[in-house]
Amino acid sequence: MQTRDRFVDALRALGTVAVVLLHWLMPVVAWDGHRLEIGNALSGEGGWAVTWVAQIMPMMFFAAGCATYGSLRRATDGWSFLRRRLPRLLWPIGVFLAVWAVAGPALVAAGVPWAAVRRAAGTAPQLLWFIAVYLLVLALAPVFGRLHGKYRWGVLVGLAACAVAVDVARFTTGVTELGYLNAVLVWLIPHQLGFFYADGTLTRWSRGRLAAVAGGGIAVLTALVLLGPYPASMIGMPGAAMSNMNPPTVCLVALTGYQIALVLLLKPLILRLPARPVDWIQRHSMTVYLWHLTAAFLVFGVLLLGLGLTPPAPGTTSWWLTRPLWLAGLAALLAVFVFAFRWAEQREVRLPRPRVGLLGYAGLACLLVALLLVVTGGTLPPLDRGVDAVVRSDQALAVLLGALGVALGVLARRPTPAPAQVPGPTVTSQVAAPVLLAPREPVGAGR
Repeated sequence: MQTRDRFVDALRALGTVAVVLLHWLMPVVAWDGHRLEIGNALSGEGGWAVTWVAQIMPMMFFAAGCATYGSLRRATDGWSFLRRRLPRLLWPIGVFLAVWAVAGPALVAAGVPWAAVRRAAGTAPQLLWFIAVYLLVLALAPVFGRLHGKYRWGVLVGLAACAVAVDVARFTTGVTELGYLNAVLVWLIPHQLGFFYADGTLTRWSRGRLAAVAGGGIAVLTALVLLGPYPASMIGMPGAAMSNMNPPTVCLVALTGYQIALVLLLKPLILRLPARPVDWIQRHSMTVYLWHLTAAFLVFGVLLLGLGLTPPAPGTTSWWLTRPLWLAGLAALLAVFVFAFRWAEQREVRLPRPRVGLLGYAGLACLLVALLLVVTGGTLPPLDRGVDAVVRSDQALAVLLGALGVALGVLARRPTPAPAQVPGPTVTSQVAAPVLLAPREPVGAGR
C-alpha cells in the first residue's frame, strides 16, 4: 500500500497558507464613492525583497509534480490519469463560479455600487489562472512522464532553453504576447522537478549540492534583475512597466532553482510541522484557495461601503496593530466558506472510462478556454449595457464553452465493464502494469 509523502503534503499546506497570508496582507483598498481602487502594500521601497520569499508558486507546482508522478505510475493511459485528477478540481471551481455568477447581479440588485461589484467580480476569479495552467500541465503530464523516463535532465534543460528563447524573442520583437508561451514552459519546470523528487533522485542529493544550487539560483536571479530588462519584484505591481508573472519570465526559472533547493534543505524542519493542521489544510486546500479572496472582498466591502471606514495605511503603527484582528476576522469568515463549500472538494467522483479519449480532451480544451475567459473578464457580464451586450459578453461565451466541455465529457463516457464471472475457485486477479511511467526508484509521493 502506497502511503502519502508527509513532506509533499506539508509543502502544499505551507504554500496554501503563504498564498492566503500574502493576499490578505497585500491589498490596499480605497473607495471614493465612484471607484474601487486596489493597490499593493509591497509596491513601496524594498517591497520587492519580500516577493523573493513570498512568491511560492514554484513550490506549489513542485508539490503537484510529486503527486502527479504517483498518479502516473498507477495509470495505464492518459485519460485514465486525468479522470482521477479532474473531479477534485472541477467540482470546487464550478461551485465557486456559480456562486459568483449569482452573487454579482444579486449584489447590484441589492444596491451595492456597480463599480465596486464589477471590480470584485473581476478580481476574485483571477485566482483561477493557477488552476488553468495546472490543468494544462496535467494534460501534458503523461507526455512529460514518458520524456522523464527517457531523457531525464535533458527535459529540464530543454524546457529552460525554450523559456530563454521565448524571452529573447519577446524582447527583441517587442511582441509581449509571445511571453505567454512561458505560462506553460516556466511552470512545467518545477512540476518536472517534482518527478525527480518522487523517483528518489533529489532525495539522494547532499546538503552541499543543494546549497550550491540555491546559491546559484539566487546569483542568476540577481544578475537577471540587475543586467536584464526584468523588474525586481516576482509578482506584478500596480503601475509597473512589466511583470515577471504576467507573462512569466525566466526570472521565475531562477526562482524555482533556489526555492526548491531551499525547501529540500529545510526538509527536516518542515517534517516537524504538526500533522493535524497539515492534514486539515491538505484536505481543504482547494476550497481555502478559491474562497480566501472572496472573504477579503466581503470584509473590505463591509468596512468601506457599509461602515464608511478607511483602512490604515500599510506599514503604519495602526496597520501593524490591527493586523492580528484583521487576520483573525478573515480566518473566521474563511472558515465559514470552507464549512459551506468543502463538500465540493471532498466529493468522491470518478469519471467512467471514456469511449473516445479525444472527446474528453476536446471537452477539457473547452473548459480551459472558458476558465481563461473568466480569469480575464471576471464573472459579471456588462449588465449596464443592455441584453445584447450581455449575450455577446465573454461571460456568456464562457458559459457556452463550459456547457460544451461538460457535454463532450458526458458523450465520451461509458460505464466501466463489470468483471466477468468465472466459475470455479477464486483467483487473485493481476493488475495490468502501468504504461505511462517506468520509475527507477519509486518513492511514495501523495496521490
